Amino acid sequence: KVYAAVNTTLATFEDEPRKLYAWQLSLILKLDTEDEQGLTLPEEAKEIEPFCQQLDVELRAGGNAVPLARITWNKTRELLFRVYNPVQADELIKSIIEADTTPRPFSYTIDPDEDWKMSEVYLKSFR
Repeated sequence: KVYAAVNTTLATFEDEPRKLYAWQLSLILKLDTEDEQGLTLPEEAKEIEPFCQQLDVELRAGGNAVPLARITWNKTRELLFRVYNPVQADELIKSIIEADTTPRPFSYTIDPDEDWKMSEVYLKSFR
């Protein structure tokens, strides 16, 4: 099973805000546990949640990003954001990697997506 929390407000974004947030950031944490429904076990969720919340706060600082979705499945937690300034977001994530304080290994990408095609799969049901 896949569990997703989607920021449905983004489905109502008009052209102008969509143009501002023309990049999509995906960060995928590799998890150690899951239950029979595919959810992270409570102990591991407690370990990763502070990191996820702090990342959310830091990426959103100054209006540089808006959260798109959180997806949990197959021992992963994916955090998706729409980003205004990809260089700023990239520098932030690189500083997190250099600090080596993450609760789990992760990978990330920041891709241009002016037409929001990458987000469509998450937002199409909410229009």
